[in-house]
Amino acid sequence: MSQSFLYHFHGLGDVDFSEMGESDFVTLESLCEERGLEILPTVYLRRPALASFEALVRAYAKYRAEVPETRIRGFGVEGPMLGPEGGIPRAGVWSPSVEEWRRLAALGEHGLRYVVMAPDAVELDEVFGEGFTFADLLVDFYEHGCRVALGHFHRDAPERSARRMRKVIEFLHGRYESSPYLILTDHLYNDMPRNFRHAYRSAEELALREAELPAVVGREWSREMLADLLGPVPAEMIHAAEEGLLFPCINFDGYHVDLEVVRKTVGYLGAEKMIALTDHTEVASMALEPLADDGSLLWRRDDGKVAAGQSGPERQRRNMASIGLSEQEIDQIFWHNPKTAIEYTVKSR
Repeated sequence: MSQSFLYHFHGLGDVDFSEMGESDFVTLESLCEERGLEILPTVYLRRPALASFEALVRAYAKYRAEVPETRIRGFGVEGPMLGPEGGIPRAGVWSPSVEEWRRLAALGEHGLRYVVMAPDAVELDEVFGEGFTFADLLVDFYEHGCRVALGHFHRDAPERSARRMRKVIEFLHGRYESSPYLILTDHLYNDMPRNFRHAYRSAEELALREAELPAVVGREWSREMLADLLGPVPAEMIHAAEEGLLFPCINFDGYHVDLEVVRKTVGYLGAEKMIALTDHTEVASMALEPLADDGSLLWRRDDGKVAAGQSGPERQRRNMASIGLSEQEIDQIFWHNPKTAIEYTVKSR
């Protein structure tokens, strides 16, 4: 059985990670053992659920001490500081107070491994309150052993978004020992401004695929042309990966990103620089928001926006093989890279 490390996904069996409790640890452990998984449950955190999430993560720390071989490797949180256009549960986007941010950061001591946040929401020196800047927020997380995952960008000013992301990257690499594992990411191309159509989901979009796709994948990529071809934000993330400053994540379900775009991206960067991100759930709800199954292997919100996928690691591994990746490359992307990234310990300079 192939082993997969599920770095970012939202539900397993009948457990919605955004609403799980301590009693679910045993259920998840059994499912992971049965399926050959190690997992990092990713939570959409509602503001009213902050206290219960704190209790959950602290209970997890005790559980991990008692079961050191656990296949549950910690938690991730997606949000609450995200761009405004993604299909995430509506209650997962809110503006924490300084005290709430600090409570969340403190959970890094107990098993919170990363928090997805929009790196372009504010400038590094912008104040949230009480003299607490975005730079202070980043440091607070990192000093507690919790990293940021860059994602869910704003789409109104791509050049500004790319510049702000680069400033965050330079700030963190200037303060902490540099490593490609120092900064994590959300999925490449999704929920960010782009210069091209990255996915073909509807019948209308599929009718455009043959005419549009060659302009993106039918030419050789070079560093100099990526910003014009892909857009400043995805190009900046790929440039940072080339420089060994972060790991881009990409979805291999064929619906979040067209598999030919995926093939081109992996071919350009190499399997050693990428992480598979399934972003799927097996539960028809997230953070108390019901999800609709339209038969497309995607879960959608009631407004039609894509909220998550339905394709687990088995299907995504088959897709990886279908675009020419070897078993060694698949294991690199689906096991070695995410596992090493999550086990990495941040070191101060």
